[in-house]
Amino acid sequence: MARKKKGYVELYWTCPNCQGENLGSVTTCENCGSPQPKDVEFYQGSHQQILKDEAKIQRAKAGADIHCGFCHTRNPGNAKACSQCGADLGEGAQRASAGRIVGSFKQGAGALIKCPNCDSPNAYVNRKCHNCGTPLSHKVKQEATPAAAGAAPKRNLLIIGGVALLAICALVYFLFLRTSDVRGEVVGVEWQRSVAIEAFLPVEREDWFDALPAEAENLSCSEEPRRKQSEPPATGRYDEVCGTPYTVETGGGFAEVVQDCEYQVYDDFCTYTVQDWAAISTVETTGSSLDAFWPSPALEQDQRLGEQDEAYKCIFAADGERYTYTTSSLAEFQQCEIGSIWTLSITPIGAVSSIER
Repeated sequence: MARKKKGYVELYWTCPNCQGENLGSVTTCENCGSPQPKDVEFYQGSHQQILKDEAKIQRAKAGADIHCGFCHTRNPGNAKACSQCGADLGEGAQRASAGRIVGSFKQGAGALIKCPNCDSPNAYVNRKCHNCGTPLSHKVKQEATPAAAGAAPKRNLLIIGGVALLAICALVYFLFLRTSDVRGEVVGVEWQRSVAIEAFLPVEREDWFDALPAEAENLSCSEEPRRKQSEPPATGRYDEVCGTPYTVETGGGFAEVVQDCEYQVYDDFCTYTVQDWAAISTVETTGSSLDAFWPSPALEQDQRLGEQDEAYKCIFAADGERYTYTTSSLAEFQQCEIGSIWTLSITPIGAVSSIER
């Protein structure tokens, strides 16, 4: 599956000293001046806007920030020397959160934010209350990421599926596997044998164009979905199918907006005719003795015998009831001599699952 890039958004972080909220690109708290800790968590608001500012876009592309190993100053991911003390950043610690899925991408201006201190409504872009100056928060308490959003339903489906499977197994056992034994006497037998008559004639079939036999005639083709792949094909028709956009942290106070996409490729699917053997009729013989035989129909020119089918029944009387046992084994059937006594395994619905002499 291909990951399609749509742009970048800026995240937020909360100062642990004063609880003031700051944009991801800000390295020191705008409320109290405290430096951003290297382990601070970036998060997104309920709505995001794709960045247009080229400087911020380049900062987002720089990747995970590096905190200087000497003065702990935060530096962009592509920096070689600390902007504060000039130290080599090869000794620094790069933020490890790059690649983390932050949440679903929801583009828009966002709803008004109510001040936690004075209840005044504020524009979504405000980070301080316009009335009393209290820091506002854009953080969503519980925002389901694409992975988390799918996890709970999948867990629930697994639980429901497991319970349903157990119930089905119990039902199958009760109706078909749980048996009771009775003694029964063979009071009758029946058999049925059939054979198909085939003729060599034009037969209509269907397949993908590149799999057609050389002798195919009367082609009728249309484009149909054939496969899905991670990249678009070089030629031919295809549909791009993409999932819900989501954001992936870059590690520098930004997140990249991406979509997982795949490509449904079309190909020519055809119906055609070809000369081949095909069943045109079936002949059948039946009987009520142990001497079963196959039909022997007279064949015309360009005809032959095709698929055979057989079924045998042993009929038992036991405890005032009649039971029928069906088998495809001629050897087993021919042991069902009239008057012979057998042990029958009976299911709760009255079917005979097996017989034993």
